[in-house]
Amino acid sequence: MQEIKTPENFRYKSAKVGDLVTADVVMDAMNIMPPATMRLGCAQVGEPYSHRQDPDTGWLRPTYATFRCIEGDWINGVWEYCGNCFRGETEERGIDPYYVTAG
Repeated sequence: MQEIKTPENFRYKSAKVGDLVTADVVMDAMNIMPPATMRLGCAQVGEPYSHRQDPDTGWLRPTYATFRCIEGDWINGVWEYCGNCFRGETEERGIDPYYVTAG
């Protein structure tokens, strides 16, 4: 069985899509600032992580650190880290923008 991470050992820098976390990790994320999305089964940190091009529209859109509840309820559930997703979504998608560098 996969380890379920807690606030003591969950780190965004090393997190991988599919990591399981406790509801306490999600609550800590929602308390950083007002959430971008907070509904049954989906919670997103309020500050965008980055921007990606949405292949459906061609526009750059912000992405947010995202969690989805996979077992139990909001307070006692097991959540999955979904990576950085468009607002209201729970799957990472899109294209990273191109950057021009001097040199």
